[in-house]
Amino acid sequence: MRTCLIINPVAGRKAGLTTNAAGAAEVEALLARHHVEADVFCTEHEGHGTDLARKAVAEGYERIIAAGGDGTVAEVAEGLVGADVRLGVMPLGSVMNVARMLGIPRDLDGAVEVIKAGRLAKIDVGRATTHVRQSYFLEAAGVGIDAGLFAYVNQIDHGNWRTIMPLLRFLWRYRPRRLTVRLDGQPQRYAAVMVTIANGPYLGAALPLAPDALLDDGQFDVEIFTRFGKFELIRHFLSIVAGRRAYNPKVLTRRARTVEIKPDRPMMVHADSRALGTTPAHFEVLPGVLTVIIGEGAPACGPALASDPDYIGAAASS
Repeated sequence: MRTCLIINPVAGRKAGLTTNAAGAAEVEALLARHHVEADVFCTEHEGHGTDLARKAVAEGYERIIAAGGDGTVAEVAEGLVGADVRLGVMPLGSVMNVARMLGIPRDLDGAVEVIKAGRLAKIDVGRATTHVRQSYFLEAAGVGIDAGLFAYVNQIDHGNWRTIMPLLRFLWRYRPRRLTVRLDGQPQRYAAVMVTIANGPYLGAALPLAPDALLDDGQFDVEIFTRFGKFELIRHFLSIVAGRRAYNPKVLTRRARTVEIKPDRPMMVHADSRALGTTPAHFEVLPGVLTVIIGEGAPACGPALASDPDYIGAAASS
């Protein structure tokens, strides 16, 4: 099977610190030890993974391996939406929510074995649209305090520690906003601090904000965080981190294929932690448009479709 590896050579850095030392040479050597032949391409700037993935599709590659963090995987996946290829993942990042959802181990030897086994699933991809830009997402999108939080935290991840004080001021001043949420065209009014549009269960630092969300069910899990106080919201998130996700009547769960959010005042928007400007925002699920290689018992997917190395044509046409 004609294979290429798209690797982010600077993956695995958080707050300016290295969290994963594996680079292009190490990954290439690892694939060679496992007798996986692959042409290697390195990303050079933001968005380059998408360009390389589209180029690989045009050049006839059947299997494309994304080596990097969740951002790299998302970029490569964007270039493969609707294509007759399969996506493998080698987790080099710090959190790796996508690998968790697909049942891919953090151990790189184990990840290569998953790629070689070739168990496949066709998963959904979300598409978020604002007046500023449009973006695909694999994990979740959102509106509200989380979008602002990600904007500041991403700066810290790049080593800009001076962002901490503005972040704290932002959190202190934030209040619930009145907004209209249209779920499959049906409008509902809420006062909320944030709305999460989840394609899968994990977001951010592996927080299971939508624990029942599946990547292949053709719909979003929409989590509406209503009239939370700041400290109450922090306590709720800490309980999730500690694995004690207690029922909270202020978190409303809905399911829909399309979501439109129009607040009375603008709110920040993100898709997979990337800033997308402000509301109004529209979100839609694209069912089964990405073929991925999954581990055994992938927690956010149904049963594998097949593990036949020649399956790709059948997967694309089914």
